[in-house]
Amino acid sequence: MIIRRITKLSETLCFLLVLSFFLPFCSVMFSATEVVAADRYVKPSAEVVIRTGEGRKYKVIAMVKDGATVELLKEGDSYAMVRLANGKKGWMLKRFLSVDPPLSTVVVSLRTENEKMKQKEIEVTQKFEELSVTLIQLETDLKSTILERDQITIDYQNLQQDTANVIQIKEDMLKATQENEVLVEEMATLKEENEGLHNDKSINWFMAGGGVLLVGMFIGRLTSKSRKRKSSLM
Repeated sequence: MIIRRITKLSETLCFLLVLSFFLPFCSVMFSATEVVAADRYVKPSAEVVIRTGEGRKYKVIAMVKDGATVELLKEGDSYAMVRLANGKKGWMLKRFLSVDPPLSTVVVSLRTENEKMKQKEIEVTQKFEELSVTLIQLETDLKSTILERDQITIDYQNLQQDTANVIQIKEDMLKATQENEVLVEEMATLKEENEGLHNDKSINWFMAGGGVLLVGMFIGRLTSKSRKRKSSLM
């Protein structure tokens, strides 16, 4: 009876030892939940150990520092399976994981973003200055163009006035030419009339001269006859 009890006790102990050995694996198999792989960040702490299984009794295979990025593969009750940057897989306590990046990473990111914004501000300022210079140049060109337009308008108006004057002068010259032609014709008529009058005066003078000559001859004859008579009487 004692031997049987000892045997049963040893069997029970062996069963409990085997059960205690396989229980963690069973809990891992049945309690671990498959999750979509996602990045997680290690919360502030000295260092977090990575083990081969869920529990302190499993071997430590790595240590991760505060702020390290790990890839979440599975989630259990207290532990989570992660993949490290070097490709190793292991289990770590879930309470050391966070979806929020560490402050150091946030500060670096903010600083980087701030530098980008400063650089962008510098570029925008330079662009604004270039646009201001371009605007001033455009305003100057616009004023010059307005002045040129006004001068062209004045020149066009003067040209219109000059054209009107030229047309008036041409009309005046045509009228003067016509009047000159009329005057030439009148002068020709007057010349002809003058020549006619001159001819008439010549004839009159000729006739007058002839008359005077005849009268003179007649008087001369009378005088000669009277002289002959006087001589004969003597």
